[in-house]
Amino acid sequence: MFETEPRLNKYSVDGVRGGEVFDSTLANAFPDYLIELASGRKEVQATIGYCALNKIRMFYGHWQCSFRLQVHYLQYFMQSFPIRGSCEAASNGIAMTSSPSNGFLAEPGVVTFSPASDYEHLVTQFDPDALLKIISALAGTPTVGQLKLDRSCFGARREARLSQNLVKLLVDELDAEDSIPSPVVIAELEQAIFVAFLCGNRHNYSKLLDGRAKCGGPWQVRRVEEYIEANWDQPIAIEALAVVANTSARSIFHSFREHRCCSPMNFVKHVRLKHANEMLSARACETSVTSVAFACGFGNLGHFANDYKRAFGEMPSETLARAKGGVRS
Repeated sequence: MFETEPRLNKYSVDGVRGGEVFDSTLANAFPDYLIELASGRKEVQATIGYCALNKIRMFYGHWQCSFRLQVHYLQYFMQSFPIRGSCEAASNGIAMTSSPSNGFLAEPGVVTFSPASDYEHLVTQFDPDALLKIISALAGTPTVGQLKLDRSCFGARREARLSQNLVKLLVDELDAEDSIPSPVVIAELEQAIFVAFLCGNRHNYSKLLDGRAKCGGPWQVRRVEEYIEANWDQPIAIEALAVVANTSARSIFHSFREHRCCSPMNFVKHVRLKHANEMLSARACETSVTSVAFACGFGNLGHFANDYKRAFGEMPSETLARAKGGVRS
């Protein structure tokens, strides 16, 4: 499922059960858990990592031996992306087999998984209330009742390619060795992963998210544009756009395609690139391409440079060099 082997390098620990850091890391990801060892084994040896973000919790596990882990009550929805090996899992009694071609889902409740030796996976955990808020924003209507996954899809379900790519992008941002992850990029990747989870898996609210959205008026598009212009340096949340335009987020996206031939997020990128150009063109000695990219919400310098060149016909370093009198920085 992943071409490389992503892991939460900055957050991972090697160890065995009984180690203080190891046990606390595992408990953060799976509170109230119980491990059952195979006959004759005395310990679980693994590399694990856990990172709690704004709305999503990320867990990495590379298990060197087989065992059974039971979580007496998982508070979150969970999506596992296997990297290698196989694992037998169950969510509230619904059994699943996880392999590199097919991961597994879990709902709040009792969760068990029994990895084979050398099983490796990444896990995303979603807060149920946050998922319901995203559904309300996307559909433009309040949600009534808990989110329930469609159990009939568990056995044959394939992970959505978009979800895999977004999770990999998020891990790459978290693991970047040469920079501090941009809070704006992290927040917006989290939001995109939420939407991919809701749109890529069947559940009792899927009908609200299916079908063609109604197209809003130009005034709603202008309102969203004004909000983005005023908050370009902050994470742009789907819920906020829905409130500003007094309609559903799906309607906003449809309206932008109809009236602007782009998505709201493309407009966000355009606004941020415009501000980046202004900052790079200013005569400020402390300005650098890296600092400007970070300030404008671009976490990947390569992507920023490519987007900038498409927008302005030159690399950001060339704009900066001209502003500083021809001396590159």
